[in-house]
Amino acid sequence: MKRCELRFGLLGPPVLYDRGGDGPVIRPVGSPKARLLLTALLLEAGRTVSVDALKEALWGDTRPASAHASLHNHVTRLRRLLDDPSRLRAEPQGYRLRVEDGELDIHLFDAHLAAARAAHARRDWRGTLRACAAALSLWRGDPLAGVPAELGGYALTQRLAEARLLLLEWRFDAELALADGRLDALLPELAALAAEHPLREAYHRQLMLALHRDGRRAEALAVHRDLRRRLVEELGVEPGPAVREAHLEVLREAEPGTGTPAPRAA
Repeated sequence: MKRCELRFGLLGPPVLYDRGGDGPVIRPVGSPKARLLLTALLLEAGRTVSVDALKEALWGDTRPASAHASLHNHVTRLRRLLDDPSRLRAEPQGYRLRVEDGELDIHLFDAHLAAARAAHARRDWRGTLRACAAALSLWRGDPLAGVPAELGGYALTQRLAEARLLLLEWRFDAELALADGRLDALLPELAALAAEHPLREAYHRQLMLALHRDGRRAEALAVHRDLRRRLVEELGVEPGPAVREAHLEVLREAEPGTGTPAPRAA
């Protein structure tokens, strides 16, 4: 299947993309009902969505008596917003939105995620950085922002949120491996992520290494001490092997930059 230009976005509020001189240009979908309709169709991209399912997406349990006619009107309005109105076709049981390979940001995100995972596993750090940057550049905010959870995207949004955290982990592993002592730029973001995810060992391991290799050994040891206390008190477990290895590097006062990041499996 040929690769197409980005046209649809769910990595943030639902949007359409237009062709621009320097790449796709975001075009917000102003009508709340149009956003709900677009989301319901994109969550089943390329498959028929029943009329009943679309009514449920637009009105829930409070659908009006005129719901059938209103749905038809909303479909007509959404068609006018599309680059090709024939994308949205009426089927015997509902409607189907044609989405080609590479036109939905989630599909592109997943492709870059797979490339980043493979590059990280083989410790191709520059390849990891490229793939992580490509995936993260598509992220505009919380996936399906402004769309009710009842629409059925909860499991998807949770998966995507975890994938983003993994991409950040892999990116920091690559940046630590390639930093050559230039770590100042990493520290604020790593510290913020470690604070936001107090039990996520990877960010604390990376923060420890970045601090230590930046000559801030006491702060690195404090990060380990605080993490270990939280893990023991809240989960009843000790830090994992990757954190223990990083801790040993700090204790040995190894030369900055001599260690390599431990791969994180997805």
